[in-house]
Amino acid sequence: MEFKIIEAIKAHKTIIIHRHKQPDLDAYGSQLGLKALIKENFKEKSVYVVGDDQSYPFEHEMDLIDDSVYKDALVFVLDTAADHLIADKRFNLGGMLINIDHHRNDSNINPDIFYHKPELISCSQMIAQIAIEGNLKFNDIAATHIYAGIVGDSGRFQFITNKNAKHTFDIVAYLMNYDIDIQALYDFQHLESLSKRIAKDKFRDFNLTEYNVAYRFNDLATIKSSGLSFQEVSRGTVNMMAGIKEVLIWANFSETENGEIIGEFRSKNISIVDIAKQFGGGGHANACGATLESWEAALEVIKCFNERMKNENV
Repeated sequence: MEFKIIEAIKAHKTIIIHRHKQPDLDAYGSQLGLKALIKENFKEKSVYVVGDDQSYPFEHEMDLIDDSVYKDALVFVLDTAADHLIADKRFNLGGMLINIDHHRNDSNINPDIFYHKPELISCSQMIAQIAIEGNLKFNDIAATHIYAGIVGDSGRFQFITNKNAKHTFDIVAYLMNYDIDIQALYDFQHLESLSKRIAKDKFRDFNLTEYNVAYRFNDLATIKSSGLSFQEVSRGTVNMMAGIKEVLIWANFSETENGEIIGEFRSKNISIVDIAKQFGGGGHANACGATLESWEAALEVIKCFNERMKNENV
């Protein structure tokens, strides 16, 4: 499969790389890492990265391109296989479509190639594997982006399991041959202003179900009054409920401007992605989410999590 992807890159003059909206480190890392690899090895090709922009620690810029650029282009969709999550809906305008993802969801975008490895911790390491198998030359920029993606989706390596540890650390060891600003990445993840830390502390309290599922509801008014961005509340505070011995499943529900409820779900040693899929979401076994239509739907998710914990305690 890796060689088919390399051959597709060689066969196209124009390459456009999509990923999911509201990008995290892995979405950015895989997208920007792939662009850097292609530009390093095929300098004559035109390579574009598209999508919305969020905070990211390394230099980058999304491209604004006309529909006409897609004609006969090779299009990549990275780090998602769900059409409603893709940033920039023009992914199907090209001549060939390749979908690369590691989440536990089948693709619904009808790609010509679906490269799927749900056993791996990040899409970024899939990009690295393609490059290594294809004997592509890395550079500092490509290595930096891919390393950022691996660190991001592995939770600074704390979510790695025995099943994917060797592959992950083999890729990381390979990347260590290049100049990566590790400190800049860790500062981005963990260093914040005093005012932001105080604001986040307002989201520290949570509720518990009968079987110790922890959860929190963040309505739009609360999010706006905090001074934090939506992402800083939704994804940025979910793990305030982590690290509690009795709590093996926790969830953060946050209301958007259009009334949707974004659920961020996490667990320890218990797979919950099947429950996320029941509500139209997906992701990893222990880190997933879903977009819900109402607070009532959020309560239904919590009931399912509570039932999962009840069965675990039988």
